[in-house]
Amino acid sequence: MARVWLARLPGILVALAAAGVLWSWFALGPREDVPAGAKVVECWHPWGGTATADFAAAIREFNQSHPGIHARTLFVTNDLANSQKVYISVAGGVAPDVTFVDGPQVAEWAQRGILEPLDDLIAEAGINPDDFWPPCWRQNLYDGHIYALTYGADPNFGFFWNKQVFEDVGLDPDRPPRTLAEMDAFARRITTLEDGRLTRVGLIPWAVYGNANSMFTWGWAFGGEFYDAERQRITADDPRNVAALEWVCSYAREFDITKVSGLQSTFGTAEQNPFILGKLGMMPMVIGEVRNLRRFAPDLRYGVAALPTPPGGVENSSWVGGWCMGIPRGARGDRRAGFELIRWLCATPEGTRFVYRSTGSFPGYRHSPVYQDLSADPVMAAFHQILKECRHQRPVMPAQAYYMGELERAVSSALYGNVSPAEALRRARERTQKHLDRMLGKAR
Repeated sequence: MARVWLARLPGILVALAAAGVLWSWFALGPREDVPAGAKVVECWHPWGGTATADFAAAIREFNQSHPGIHARTLFVTNDLANSQKVYISVAGGVAPDVTFVDGPQVAEWAQRGILEPLDDLIAEAGINPDDFWPPCWRQNLYDGHIYALTYGADPNFGFFWNKQVFEDVGLDPDRPPRTLAEMDAFARRITTLEDGRLTRVGLIPWAVYGNANSMFTWGWAFGGEFYDAERQRITADDPRNVAALEWVCSYAREFDITKVSGLQSTFGTAEQNPFILGKLGMMPMVIGEVRNLRRFAPDLRYGVAALPTPPGGVENSSWVGGWCMGIPRGARGDRRAGFELIRWLCATPEGTRFVYRSTGSFPGYRHSPVYQDLSADPVMAAFHQILKECRHQRPVMPAQAYYMGELERAVSSALYGNVSPAEALRRARERTQKHLDRMLGKAR
């Protein structure tokens, strides 16, 4: 694959170096003691705050169990919209030995020449596709090569309902909605209007961690598809995706999106989470929210189930996201030592169990003993069931970040009535296809 874009960066690097920016990006701070003879592995991770300490605990455990390797970590911002630090580190010859990469980024990073294929190391380690949940493996497979291993599997999403809210409006607190029609009816029962203002809402279907993730979630539930990998064609306006967006927009009309937005402006995080406060009765949530609920509202009564299904839709249509780990192109350290860190964290019984205990993240490694330990925890068991039945991951192609942006705009435009759902998704398809064709053209 062509790497023409790398040639454009030296001038940028010179300017950044002159400004002292590269030092602030790449310096790893105080050096801890390294055992004599140990191979040092520099690992960039995407977590700040308390999550840094959680990940650091896993790294300490790795170092203790691997006296010949010493892993050091650095928090580096990395998301679908901001990966410049990793890109420039590769172009400047100062790439870390291991980096985290979000699942949807893997194909783009591979296309751009940011990641090394791991096929040889994976084969040496005896790792097979069946060792991972299928979507977790597929999200790292691009152009016939594996470029990363999944560190954390996010089963998207668990359908949460607040049992106290259900009781308050006369619903059975132990019975979640099973169909889209039931969910709509429950949402109407829960939604409360006082003096012209919404004080409680049953469901906000466009607020499933952003418009784009909401579109994927409901589109797949309706039976839609977003990408034809064989033909390399974007399919945003699949008729079933259009039907899903029409349903989402029906909530914006029925409950008045301006009033819903007014209520959303009062939402907070931690103990101010609207689900905790009873301002939001039902909500699809990621597994990480379970730790927050247990920390900030240990007495909250809630349930977790699979997403309700629309007529003619797909049951258990959930999808998998999650962070992955790869080796950047041109990494200066020992490649096998770097891969050993990846293997231990992502594909060993002891590593995946420790990561789960320290971070709460489900492993992509399906044989992890973590999954044998969940029977006593009904909430985590529900997420495990969702993970076992997941069939999707976001489209594996190198225009994922662009696609997400187009879906964000499409949903927003349709919600506010600027264009029809069909037209909004048609535009998203056409624009993303043009962008994808340009990216793939570099490889021809």
